[in-house]
This record gives sequence, structure tokens and C-alpha cells, in this order.
Amino acid sequence: MLGKLVEVSGIEGEVDVGGARIRALVAAEGVKPGDVVLVHAGVVLEKLGREDVIANLAVYYDLMKYHYVFNGMPEDEAEKKAVEDLKRLARELGIDVEELATALGKEREDVYSQQPTSPEGVPPNSFHIEYTVQLAETDYLQVMHYTNYIKVCERAFMELLSSVGIGYSKLIHEYGIFIPTVEVKAEIKSPCRLDNKLRVYVWIEEVGRKHLRYKCSVYNTATGRLAANISHVAVCTDTAISSSHEIPAEVRSVLEKLVIREPQASR
Repeated sequence: MLGKLVEVSGIEGEVDVGGARIRALVAAEGVKPGDVVLVHAGVVLEKLGREDVIANLAVYYDLMKYHYVFNGMPEDEAEKKAVEDLKRLARELGIDVEELATALGKEREDVYSQQPTSPEGVPPNSFHIEYTVQLAETDYLQVMHYTNYIKVCERAFMELLSSVGIGYSKLIHEYGIFIPTVEVKAEIKSPCRLDNKLRVYVWIEEVGRKHLRYKCSVYNTATGRLAANISHVAVCTDTAISSSHEIPAEVRSVLEKLVIREPQASR
């Protein structure tokens, strides 16, 4: 949480957080009274610059708005209430309200007017689905739990297979096979919140004799940011998942047409 450092005495300090003063251990170097600091678990972790404070206040605005909506307040009233809270907090932290409004307005303008058609690192011809974050997928702060990124990616992969005529139902009932995921590598880049609209990209990178490797990128259209990169390795098995099998030739032929090499990052 954000607060203004009021007093420093040795390794301890007093921080004003929303009008309440708390004692905290000072782990950051070079801080002094009047600095805006980040406090977690009773410890002053770091001093924040002006841009960092404004960025954190933008997150606070979203959290406050979702809190009011979650507790039954109409969305337009929740927005007004969140703005009032944000202005009060900005004043307490020594941030000019007009400067904050200008910065937040520019940030939102950039998000909605400059959304890329395909995020960096995502092949331009990759398959994608649109998805809205559901309440059951979020934690008490209404932020999407990390395990649900994997579920959303699996949904996108299943729709990719269905789009080329080899959906899971066909694989199971006609070919007697299943393609369970056996390895996942996930990098969560930024949070997704309740009702955020996501664009989930998926593409196959490799098709082996018994396995395939595919990758997903989750892009949050509400923030204009990449939310997650998730790589998967799946293995062809019988429907009881008791032993691995070679991918049937007909299925392999379809999968190989979907292989897309990830573009090289520009230097």
C-alpha cells in the first residue's frame, strides 16, 4: 500500500496511510520524511517516484471502483465515488489532482486508441478467441487467479482444434485418443480483473511423433497490456491416459498445417 513517510528513527518509521499512522520497519535506503513509499507487511520497501505513484493510483482507482460495484453500487455511482477517493488519496500523497487527471486520461486514451492488432511476439496469423473474466475466476480483490490463465488458454486451444475439424469430441470418439497437457510454463505479466475483456492467442509451435507444443499469449484489451505468456506440451494418449500413442496420421496432417514459428524479436 502507498503511504507518506512522516518520521524516521533508526530502522523504524511512521507512515501516514489514508489518515492512519502506522509504525513500520524501514528497509529502503535514502528515504526521508515527506517521501511517498510502498509499505507491505509492516515494512517500507521502497521510495516511489512521481510516475510510479500515479501508476499505483490508477490501480487503486480500478480496485475502488470494483469494490463499490461488487457491493451493489451502480457503475456510474461507483465511478464517481472512486474518483472522489482517488482525489483525496492524491492530495494526501502530495500529488496534484489536475496532473493526476491528465496522466490517467492520457493513459486511457493511449489504451483505447493505440491497441495493437497483435501483441509483440505473437504471430500475426495466430488463432484467437475473445473472453471476459468471470467473478468465479477472481480472488477477493477481483483479480484473476493465476491458475485460471491456464484454463482460458486450454479453452482457446480446444476452439483452435474445433475450428479445423478435430475437436476433442472427435479425437475421443473417432480416434480413441486424448491430448492431455503434461508440462506448462507460465509467465504472468500483468493483472486481469473482473469483467476485463481478454484476447487469447494460441498457436502450435511443434508437432512430434507423440507430442505437440503450443503457446498462448493472453492480452488484456481493457488495459492494453500483455497479461500472460503460457507454453504447453501435450502428449497423445489413449482415452484412459494409461499409455502414450503416436498421433494418427490424419490428425498429424491437420496439426502440421497449424504450426507457426514464433517471430524473432527485433534488435
